[in-house]
Amino acid sequence: MVTYQELSDLRLGKLKAAATDWETMVGKLEKIADGGDGGASAASLERKANGADWKGRNATVTKQFVTTTAKEFDDVVIAARSVHIILEGAHAKLKQCKEDLQTAVDKAAKKNIYVNDKGGVIASVPPPHVVGDGKVHEPTQQELDDAAAEIRGILDRAAEADSTAAAALRFHAKDKYDFRSQGFESFDGAQQVIADSDAFVKLAEKDPSELTNAELQRLNDLAAEHGKNPVFAERVATGLGAKGTLEFFADAVDLEAWSPQANTSPDDRERRMELLGALEKNLGITLGTATHSGSDAMDAWKKNVIELGGQNVADYGGDAGRPRIAGFQAMSNLMRHGTYESGFLNDYGDALVAYEKEHTGDVRDPGPGGRTRENVLPWNQMPSYSKIDQIHFGADNDGGTDPMTGFMKALSHNPDAATDFFSSGEPQDNSQWVLKDRPSFNDVVQGSMGYGEDADDYEGPLAVNEATGAALVAGATGMDPHDEMAQYVKHDAGHRQVLENSLTHLSARGDDFPPEMRDDMAKVLINHGGVVHQTMGAAGGDTPLDATQLMEVSKQVSRDQDAYGMLNEGMNYAMVEDFHTEKDNPEDSLDRAGRTVGFLEEARYQAIGDRTGEELEEVGWKKNWAYHGLGSAANFIPGVGDVAQRGVDLVATDWMMNEQDRINERATGDYQETYGQRQEHLDKLAEVWYDANADWAENETGYSRDQGIYSKIDASANDGNDRAEGLAGDQ
Repeated sequence: MVTYQELSDLRLGKLKAAATDWETMVGKLEKIADGGDGGASAASLERKANGADWKGRNATVTKQFVTTTAKEFDDVVIAARSVHIILEGAHAKLKQCKEDLQTAVDKAAKKNIYVNDKGGVIASVPPPHVVGDGKVHEPTQQELDDAAAEIRGILDRAAEADSTAAAALRFHAKDKYDFRSQGFESFDGAQQVIADSDAFVKLAEKDPSELTNAELQRLNDLAAEHGKNPVFAERVATGLGAKGTLEFFADAVDLEAWSPQANTSPDDRERRMELLGALEKNLGITLGTATHSGSDAMDAWKKNVIELGGQNVADYGGDAGRPRIAGFQAMSNLMRHGTYESGFLNDYGDALVAYEKEHTGDVRDPGPGGRTRENVLPWNQMPSYSKIDQIHFGADNDGGTDPMTGFMKALSHNPDAATDFFSSGEPQDNSQWVLKDRPSFNDVVQGSMGYGEDADDYEGPLAVNEATGAALVAGATGMDPHDEMAQYVKHDAGHRQVLENSLTHLSARGDDFPPEMRDDMAKVLINHGGVVHQTMGAAGGDTPLDATQLMEVSKQVSRDQDAYGMLNEGMNYAMVEDFHTEKDNPEDSLDRAGRTVGFLEEARYQAIGDRTGEELEEVGWKKNWAYHGLGSAANFIPGVGDVAQRGVDLVATDWMMNEQDRINERATGDYQETYGQRQEHLDKLAEVWYDANADWAENETGYSRDQGIYSKIDASANDGNDRAEGLAGDQ
C-alpha cells in the first residue's frame, strides 16, 4: 500500500530520467537489430548465416548459435520497448495520482477538512476569535466520508500503478540468460493483464468443490479474454505451479465432490458440465500459450508437469475407495485445445509412451472367479465398478480417461511436433507403439453419454483413433488437418519417414486397421502422391515405398467408400503431374498411369470383393453412391491449382462420374470386365497424356492419338492389376 506521506513526498525526476534513457536505448537497439541506417545488424547476420555454406559440425552447432544469437536482438528490442512503456506509464500514473492528491487536499481544506500525514481526515473549523462574526462552514459527516474515500481511492490507484510496474519489471528480470520474446504494449494493458491473472490464480486456489457456477464462469471469462496473451498465460501457469494446475483441473472435474455440497438441481449439474467443458478449453488454450515462453519458470513448469504424469493429482477428499486421476490424464485433456510448444510436446509424448509401455500388462479382476484381462493399458486396469468418472465434458465422444486422445489432438495442432513424434526412433519408436502395438479400450463413461450401462457395448468410432489419425496427417504432411486454409508444405526427410512408418505399422495390423483412420491415410497418400504413384505404377523391382505394405494400406483405406473416393481422385493429380514432368521417357508415365489404375482397382476388389447391390451395404458401402469430391482435402495435394489447369480436373470429374455409375451398377473382381466399364477414365487419362507429350508422340510409332495410346494404357492397367493381385497375396 502506498501511504499518504509517500505519495505526497514522491519525487519523480529519476523515474522520468530512467524512462527517457530507455526510450533512447530502444532506438539504439532497433538499429542493431534491423540495421536502421543500412549498417551491420543482427538481421543481416542472420541472413548471412542462413545463406552460408556451412560444413561439418559448423552446419549444426555454429550455425544454430549464430542464428539464435541474432534472434536474441529482436527479443532485446521487445524487452527494452516494454521496459520503456512500463517506466513511462508508471511515471504518468504516479504523477497524476500525486497531482490528484494535492487537488483533493486543497478541496478538502476549503470545506474546513484537514488531511493528516496518515491520510486521515478530521473537521478543522477555525475558532470564533479567528473568524470573528462571519459564518463558518462546519463539514458534515458525509463531506468527511467523501473526502476520506477520495483520498483512499487516489492512494489505491497509486498502489496499483506501483505494483503493476514492479510485477511487469520482475517479469522481464526473471530469466538469467536470455530476453523475453514478448512484453507489454501499454501500461493500462499491463495493469489489466496482471490484475486479471492474479484474480484467476486466487480463485483457482480455492477448493474446486466449493467453487460456485458463478465463480467458474468468472474463471472462464478471464481465460477466454486473455488466454492468448503470453504474459497472462505465463503468470497463470507459474502462479498455480505445475502441481497446482493439474490438481485444480483434476478436482474441478469431479462432479461427485461438488454436487452433494451444493445440493444442486439437475439443471445446475448440466450447467456445471457446460462450464467444465469451457474451462478445459479456455485453460487449455492459456497453458498452450504459456508453453511457448522460454523463461526459467516455464521451463521448470513444463519439466514438473511431465514428472507428475504418472502420479495421482486428484485426492477426492482422501477417499481411498475412489479412483485417482493421473497427471497425464489431467494434462492431456487440457491439451486438446490451443497450440503447445514443440519441445514440450515431444518430451511429454516420449514420457507418456514410456509410461504406458512400462505399466501395460495383465490384470485380474478382484473377487472369486475374477477374470484376467490381458495387455491392459494403465488407464483401464481398474475394475468396472471403480472406473474413473467422466473427466472430459467437451464435444468428443469420450470420457477423457485415455490421455493419448488429448495428446494426439495437441500433436495435430502442431505439425512440426507431430513429425518429430512419429518419425523419431529415440528414446523409443513412438509410431510403432501408437499405430501398431498399443492396446485400445472404449473410453466411454458407464451410464453416460447415451451409451447405456455397459460401456463395453459401445461400437462407435473411438476418439483416440480419430485423434491419432489427425496427428498422423499433421506429422506426414506438415499441415494442420483442422485448418481449412492450410497450404501444402514441401516435404522433408521427417515427413517421408512418417509416411514409411505409417505404412510399416498400419499394414502389419491387416484387418485390424482402425476404421477411424482410413480417411486420414487417404490424405497422407495423396499428399505424398508422387512417391505413391511411382510405387503403385512400377513394373516391379525396387520401388520408393514398400509396395506390399502400400497394397495392404490401400486395401484398408478402400474399405471406407468415401476414403476410397478420396484416394482414387487424389491419385489422378499425381498421374497427370507425372505426364508433365517425365521428359526423358514420356511413354513411362503413360505406363505408370495404367498400372496405378490397376493397383487401385485391385485394392478396391480386395476391400469389398465381388459384391453388388444390397451386398455392398454389408461392407459399409452404399449401393447408390454419390461421391462429392475432395473438398478441403484438396489442400493436401501438391500444386493442386497448377495441376488442375493441366487437365486433371477433367480426368477427376470423368473418373467420378464413371466410378459412381460403375459402383452403383456392379462391382466386380473380373478386371477385364472392370476395365471395360472404366475404359472412359483410362481413355481420358491417355488423352491428357497425349496433350502433354504431343510433340514426342508424333515422332514415335505406336503412340497415335486415334488408337495406340488407348491400347497401351489399357494393357498397363491389366498389368497393374496382375501385379497388385500378387502383392495382396504376399501380404
